[in-house]
Amino acid sequence: MKHGENRFIKKLKAGDEGVFERIFYLYSDRLFTWAYKITDDSPASADIVQDFFIRCWEKRDILPDNCSFKAYAYKSIYNASLNYIRDNKRFVHGYDITIDLIDDNVNDEDVEELKRLLLKAIDELPDRCKKIFVMTTLEKKKYVEVADLLGISVNTVKVQVSKAYRILKEKIG
Repeated sequence: MKHGENRFIKKLKAGDEGVFERIFYLYSDRLFTWAYKITDDSPASADIVQDFFIRCWEKRDILPDNCSFKAYAYKSIYNASLNYIRDNKRFVHGYDITIDLIDDNVNDEDVEELKRLLLKAIDELPDRCKKIFVMTTLEKKKYVEVADLLGISVNTVKVQVSKAYRILKEKIG
């Protein structure tokens, strides 16, 4: 099969849409199952697989020549799934965001002051950024859910949450 997979990659790099479609139908369900086993999140797993295939097509010219597509795909999905877990762990736990924003050497008596400063800084975020940040962190909504509720893309949600964290880190230090 490895020889056949090498031909897949060569034809994909040449822009063969038929091969791309064949690869998608051959691997997408299995890759979704693999991502779901890692993330335990169905919408996120679907996004991870979709993003993988979009990147495969858009950046097909930089795909590795002499490798198994299957191995490449599984490794890519594995890494993307771990990144998803890493990135969303801090977004789900409300006040745990202070761990990312404050110094480890803070005394317990200063925690309440830091929470007050954090809430003030959140309140000062730009309206759209604040709304998305509150929904994803304090209300514990998934990115896909927030995107659906607000009629925006998941990528916009990601960008706004990232922007909020950057602003909060600047304000709180």
